[in-house]
Amino acid sequence: MSVAVMSNTRNTFSGRLFILLCLLVFLIGGFVFFSTAISQSTIGDAPQIIASDPAAGNDSFRVAAPIQAGTGDQLLVWAASGAGPGQHSASEPGQLAFMDGTGVTEPITDVPQGASRVQVCGDNPTSPDGQVFAFYTGSDAGKLYVMKGASAPTPLADVNALVCTGGGTFRYSPNSARMAYIAYEPGAQQSEFPDGFLKVYGTADLAEQYTYENVTAFDINNDSVAFVSFFTNDKNEADEAAVIVWNGSAELEVATLNPTSEDCKFTSASIAILPDSKLLLVMGHRCTRGDTRTAWQLYSVDPSNRSATLAASDFQTGQFASFARTNNIYLSPDGARAYITIPDGITANTVGIKTISLADLSLTDSLDRLAVMATYSGGPNAFPRRSPDGRWLAMVVTSPSDENEVHIWNLADPSVAPIVVEAGSSGDTISAMEFTRDSSRLIMVAGGSDSANNSLIGVELSTGSDFRIARGRFGAGLTISPDSAEVAVIDWQVLEDPKEPPYANTVIVNIGSSEIATVFTGAEIVDGKVTNQQFVSPLAWAKR
Repeated sequence: MSVAVMSNTRNTFSGRLFILLCLLVFLIGGFVFFSTAISQSTIGDAPQIIASDPAAGNDSFRVAAPIQAGTGDQLLVWAASGAGPGQHSASEPGQLAFMDGTGVTEPITDVPQGASRVQVCGDNPTSPDGQVFAFYTGSDAGKLYVMKGASAPTPLADVNALVCTGGGTFRYSPNSARMAYIAYEPGAQQSEFPDGFLKVYGTADLAEQYTYENVTAFDINNDSVAFVSFFTNDKNEADEAAVIVWNGSAELEVATLNPTSEDCKFTSASIAILPDSKLLLVMGHRCTRGDTRTAWQLYSVDPSNRSATLAASDFQTGQFASFARTNNIYLSPDGARAYITIPDGITANTVGIKTISLADLSLTDSLDRLAVMATYSGGPNAFPRRSPDGRWLAMVVTSPSDENEVHIWNLADPSVAPIVVEAGSSGDTISAMEFTRDSSRLIMVAGGSDSANNSLIGVELSTGSDFRIARGRFGAGLTISPDSAEVAVIDWQVLEDPKEPPYANTVIVNIGSSEIATVFTGAEIVDGKVTNQQFVSPLAWAKR
């Protein structure tokens, strides 16, 4: 009997021991799983792309939480498979998504398969009040999107990509109540001159308010839109230019211009509304007989008496190319001066700059040549940028030996020499630059391009001093936080093995402290090999 009891007791003890061991294994396994999950959510680890409801047709890109961005901020990003922008997969659609301050991204809409461009629209894609942002997706043809605040972007219209090239192709009114652009004809970038339908929208309801055909240049203020419409002969040459002002309810043709003879034609136009409501106009002019060089003509237009006065004219060494935005007018904040750009003939999109005193329309040369302007096909150097307060104008100035530097003009004080910051060695570029929202700094990427070593540089505009924010391999695009404290940008990573391709991380950099947080890792490294390349390219930074 005692043996039987002993056997039963041992069996009971063994069973309890087995249960305790199972419970211990379960607890250890849970702890390991929890620890792994926590470690995978830390800054800099590879992203997880988690499939959502298949019926929704989208994936959800989930990344690590930034340690710097505020919880009320949202980044609008382009997410896609491939090494990076311009190296993305043409066989797969990408996504537009919001990345919030906790690092979670929410898909908005697909970027169509085969799209080659996902870019901000124009020189200043954000409205002066910071509430509206415009961008483009597609190839030569695509969609113009508008985002209001941190709401989902709204597709506004099907347009030609030239709309968002820059150089005045897309503009807001100073009070942010309206936006306008030219809906260029297909193939406008290869035509004799680019023109299309002027479109004016209200930013409050995104309703179209006005349209006019054959427009090649325009300007907008709080009260009106002034524009130039070309009319052509049977050879499709612009032999008449109408200068028209729309005041919100009616249009008025205030001047009609014709070339100097039947053998001549207009090739481009640029127009600016002055503080006294007069207009400044720069026309490109070329003849097929006699002197066939391209000339620029400067006109002063008075809408009150419908008069146009030719103030100055001269031949130029280059032509106005339809794909390059080389005919521009920039006004000083006080409206006392204008700065006009003239093609220099060295490249299709480099110019000289002349300063005009609007008191007497006298001209002085501010820069002889080689300021880089916007062009349809893009380029290694950044295109011009103007600060939100209108005081500063930044342009890259290049050289025949490929030495690049940024010149930052104080448009409010022409007596002050421009701030000049060099890109580095010969061949180095200034591949991206943007002003902070408070107009206190210019932030730029200077140095090597195509994943080579470079630096994120800040320029203090009040003192003219520059400082290095961080070293890296930064990409040719950046966006700055609403509080002007941080930059979101791609930072390329390179493995020791030269046979392995670089991959694109997305980082947030604190301008003041130089602290860097990686919020998206663009590849998985398996046995020393780069696999599953994806990228998240920042487009805009909105505040809720």
